[in-house]
Amino acid sequence: MPLVPRGRGGRRHLQLDGAVRRTVLPGGLQVVTEDIRSTNTYSLGVFAAVGSRHETARLHGASHFLEHLLFKGTTSRTAEQISAAIEAVGGELNAYTAKEHTCFYARVLHSDAELALDVLIDMITKSLITSEDVDAERAVILDEISMHADDPTELAAEAAAAAIFGKSGLGRSVIGSRGSVTTLSRPQIVQHWRRHYRPGSLVIAAAGKVDHDRLVQRLSALDGQTAAVSAPARPGATVINRRQTAGRGALIMHRLPLEQCSAVLAFPSLGIFDPRRYSLGLLSLIVGGGMASRLFVEVRERRGLSYSIDAGETAYSDAGLWSVEWQCAPSKLAPILKLVRATLAEVAEHGVTEDELARAKGQMRGQTALSYDGASSRMSRLGVNAVHGDERTLGDLMRAFDQVSADQVRTQAEILFSHPPTLALSGARVSARGIESILSRW
Repeated sequence: MPLVPRGRGGRRHLQLDGAVRRTVLPGGLQVVTEDIRSTNTYSLGVFAAVGSRHETARLHGASHFLEHLLFKGTTSRTAEQISAAIEAVGGELNAYTAKEHTCFYARVLHSDAELALDVLIDMITKSLITSEDVDAERAVILDEISMHADDPTELAAEAAAAAIFGKSGLGRSVIGSRGSVTTLSRPQIVQHWRRHYRPGSLVIAAAGKVDHDRLVQRLSALDGQTAAVSAPARPGATVINRRQTAGRGALIMHRLPLEQCSAVLAFPSLGIFDPRRYSLGLLSLIVGGGMASRLFVEVRERRGLSYSIDAGETAYSDAGLWSVEWQCAPSKLAPILKLVRATLAEVAEHGVTEDELARAKGQMRGQTALSYDGASSRMSRLGVNAVHGDERTLGDLMRAFDQVSADQVRTQAEILFSHPPTLALSGARVSARGIESILSRW
């Protein structure tokens, strides 16, 4: 259902599907809610439209660093009091940083909605960010970086993204590097906070038993408090060079003292608004989206080469990647890679069957409905979509998937797999010569 303007005072009110409402306050602060009468829970999120892709090389990791620091204490609460306030009512308080946004969220009973809002807004607007806290969290984040370096699956995924997205912000990790985190200073982090946590870059999303008008009223002070300060409405993302993104393929190998290796075979793909993604989403399910998918049946069930193998896409506002991921013993890497190559070539040349397509559509409908069956997941979807300016409803998405034809899936497979792949390996030692020989014939 399209957005319908509803004028009222100095604000723009927009009505979405039934119980979903959206208000944009004069300073640019967006408030999006979904009223779910059947639940006693209340999920609230503050979304800032800044993530690792918006950072310069000098500020790499600043968004994630700031996410840590906003839990360390405000002018009215210590770090312990921030956590205790939500835990005392049985709630959950947490945050995460992504490549295109940062989110702070709380999940409580609806009777504690005011408390959740007060704590989150206190953190976002009145954090102290002391030098002592910066140094303490720097040590924590450096440990976190070391933990990531010990995870072969994560190393392979990050290496594949870096190869495909190159020097753009999407090619860098969210957490930052050891070098960048070591040199980030308190003034840099505070400036990053003041620059990006402004009304035009913030979305407040809530789902559950929500009083939309009351929430808007409570947030008017926040909108007015910061609206007068000049700041960009949205941080500028690094533009992806499409020709560079397509790349020439690559083999990246990280040696770790492990018995197995993790593999990520990736291709440059599409951004979230590209309508061809509907075909790619169904292609992912058919090729490697479950135990009945082509790759799982061929690699796991028939040959026992790997415990699991999956295919899927990662999409950002203007670019993405499509990948196949698995873990295996070094001796089994080449046979699996040959099977993956043959499977993808088969789909690109001959397409998929109508039965496969029908199953994939049913799987997509069911997975989507189940994934948004709850206030927390609905709140998250509202917030992320508002940050991206994505006004499509779940109904819009499902109708688009239902309209995909088998010919469209084959066409997109042919285009996607026409690029030489990037293969990132992490873990046990493997023979590079044998793998390069397979990739050279792709």
